[in-house]
Amino acid sequence: MNTFCTAAAFLGMNMCENSTAIETVVEQSFIEHLAANGISYGTKEEYAFRLSIFNQKDAEYKTINADASNTFTVGHNQFSTWTATEYKKLLGAKISKEQDNVKVLNTTGLAASVDWRTSGAVNPVKNQGQCGSCWAFSATAAIEGHHFLSAGKLISLSEQEIVDCDHTSYGCQGGW
Repeated sequence: MNTFCTAAAFLGMNMCENSTAIETVVEQSFIEHLAANGISYGTKEEYAFRLSIFNQKDAEYKTINADASNTFTVGHNQFSTWTATEYKKLLGAKISKEQDNVKVLNTTGLAASVDWRTSGAVNPVKNQGQCGSCWAFSATAAIEGHHFLSAGKLISLSEQEIVDCDHTSYGCQGGW
């Protein structure tokens, strides 16, 4: 699709064959997504394939965000052009031994729900990338939240430092 078609679509005019304003707006969003995430594709086929995935996810996100009963919104991120198989490779701890010393805490008398985001006790979402170090992210988030509750100030700690220094928690291969 050429630049003229994109520009015309933004003005509400469909001046190009085989192109609708909706498709052009989605493709423009896709192009902006590629630029924002430093993504490029080597072939027209790969570009079209990834645009199709992005388009499907865009439609899903719009449906989710249109649901007035949701207390959240969703949007595109660096995974918006990935297949389910590609994304699944990032998920799941790779731990070889079982943990059997779990202690269940007493929850009697606690509030039904607390939204710590509205209190300023939670940092923005961080990205662990290809490293399976969710354990380090949850550890730093817990310490950051505790520090907020005790000192009244939100800090941001380094998950990478924990991954690099702790030689017993399996680094990027899981942990506990």
